[in-house]
Amino acid sequence: MKKLFYILLLLVVFSCTDDTFEILEPVTNSVDIFEVQSTVVNDGDEININLVSEGEFKISLVDEFTNITHTNEIFYGKVGDNKLNIYTRALPKGSYKLLIKDVKDNIIKQTTIKL
Repeated sequence: MKKLFYILLLLVVFSCTDDTFEILEPVTNSVDIFEVQSTVVNDGDEININLVSEGEFKISLVDEFTNITHTNEIFYGKVGDNKLNIYTRALPKGSYKLLIKDVKDNIIKQTTIKL
């Protein structure tokens, strides 16, 4: 009889919970990737880069521990937000430094990304 009472008590407790679920809308992330210290990036992700001047820039991906440069790509940036896609499928998982350099190879921005 006690077991039946406890089972009924559990049923009453669980049946009194609210069954509604809140559906959250996806949020578009417009934060500059260089404003955070570390970011997890997946292949094909779009990243935001906020630049203070326009011109030709080089984006580099350097292994954080071995300092091996895996990519150097040139892009033309405009003042304000610049959206770029990052493709990492060919790279091994790990931690990398993402660098933005000017045409004279001076580092303008730097952050760490994890693949």
